[in-house]
Amino acid sequence: MPDDPQTPGQTADDKEEKQDFKFIRWDATGIVAHLTLNRPRQNIMNIGMLREMVRAIEGLSTREDVRMILMDAAPECEGFFSLGVGAEGYTSQMVFQMMDAFHGVFHAMNEISKPVLAVVDGVASGAGAELAAFCDLVVATEHAQFRQPEIKLGVFPPLGAVVYPRVIGPRRAMELLLTGDPISAAQALQMGLVNRVVPRAQLKETVDNLVQRISDQSGPVLQLLKRVVFEGTWRPFDQALKRAQDIYLNQLFELEDSQEGLRALIEKRKPVWKNK
Repeated sequence: MPDDPQTPGQTADDKEEKQDFKFIRWDATGIVAHLTLNRPRQNIMNIGMLREMVRAIEGLSTREDVRMILMDAAPECEGFFSLGVGAEGYTSQMVFQMMDAFHGVFHAMNEISKPVLAVVDGVASGAGAELAAFCDLVVATEHAQFRQPEIKLGVFPPLGAVVYPRVIGPRRAMELLLTGDPISAAQALQMGLVNRVVPRAQLKETVDNLVQRISDQSGPVLQLLKRVVFEGTWRPFDQALKRAQDIYLNQLFELEDSQEGLRALIEKRKPVWKNK
C-alpha cells in the first residue's frame, strides 16, 4: 500500500506496522480505521491472520482520533467475506491455539470499544459468519450468504452459540445452529443479523454515508456508548444498569465533548468535537 500522511496521534511505528501484514490490509491513517481480510480467494483464517487482526485492532488503544473500524474483504476475494477457519483449526493438535487466536480478535474488538461496521458481499461461513455477527453494524449486498455448518461436522461454534442468541434471539439462533442451513441476505435482514441489504451497485454509497454519519460524532462518546450497549447486552440487567449509570455519570460527563454538546444545544449551533 502507498505511504499515507500521518494524522495526529499516529507515530512512525504505526506507519511501519501498517506495511508488514501478510494476511490483512490495515489503514489507520484517518479517523476511520480500515481492516480488509486479504487471504485470497476465500479468506480462510489461519492463526497468522487472526493474530494480525488482533495486533491491528489493539494498535488503536491510544488513537482517540479514530472513531470506528470498517471491516471488509479484499477485491481479490470476490464472492467471499470469509469461509472461516481452515480444516487444520479443527484438529486436536491445533484447536486450542486456533480458538485462542480467534477469540483474541473478539476480545480486542471489545477492549478497544470502537464501533465496528462489517461489509459482507459474498459468503460468510463458520468463523467468518461469527465475525460479522459480532460486529456492531453489518451492511450486506444481495449476494451475501451466512452459514454455520458446524453441526454437520459433528461440532458446534462455541462463540456463535454465545453470540447469536444475543444478536438474533435464542429461537432463531437455535434453528441456525441446529440445522446448519445457510441463510440469504434477505433472511439475515429479517432476523436482525444485518442492518441493511443493498444492491452491489449501491454498496459503496451506502457504506460511505453510514460511516460519515457515525464518524461525524465524538470518538470518546462513541466508545462509551458501545461499552454501555455491550454491557447491557451481555450482563444481567441489574449489573448492566449499574454499569451504564457509572459510565454515564463518572466518565461521559467528564468528557469535554459532552459539555460541548450541551453548550451547542443551548446556543442552538452544531457542536465542534475535540474528541476528548
